[in-house]
Amino acid sequence: MNVISRRLSPERQARIVDAARHLILRQGLRATTMEAIAREARIAKPTLYAYFADKEAVFATIIQTLVDDIRAAVDAALSGDGDVVARVGGALAAKYKVVTKLLDGSPHADELYSEHGRSAAAQFAAVEQQIEAAITGALQQAGVARPRPLAQLLLASAYGIGSKAATPAEIGPAIRLLVERLVRPELPGRE
Repeated sequence: MNVISRRLSPERQARIVDAARHLILRQGLRATTMEAIAREARIAKPTLYAYFADKEAVFATIIQTLVDDIRAAVDAALSGDGDVVARVGGALAAKYKVVTKLLDGSPHADELYSEHGRSAAAQFAAVEQQIEAAITGALQQAGVARPRPLAQLLLASAYGIGSKAATPAEIGPAIRLLVERLVRPELPGRE
């Protein structure tokens, strides 16, 4: 183990990521420099480079943290209490709550989404596939006849709600209503 790697700490890395997230949301990804991140995290620039090779690596870590938070929120809701309607509605609402919490109030949300398309598409595609599979499994277990197409419809519709809602507070109730209206009639025993 070399001298630098002994000094790397998870707490310091978290402080760097938090500082970078704060700057990126406040001033945008393009305007955020490694120097600014080091200043915001109150560390020397060489220390920053010991953790991250460049700004793209910092951004990738921010995206990975977001993906992990989304996955955890969805998993918790799907394994929670209630029937499949409540659990799926809660899972989709939780997903958008995580995203909204991160981006709410940032004038640079559009820039971050366009950057996500370029540098983090694989991470988001993977978590979307995992969420689709988990929702499909929950619907299948509940006896829904065509669970995968229904899961795909729910995900696409929830995305539309998430991107078109006038306020973040509208997202969860609208998604839960969507799931109630689309899933409840598909459950066995309903005519």
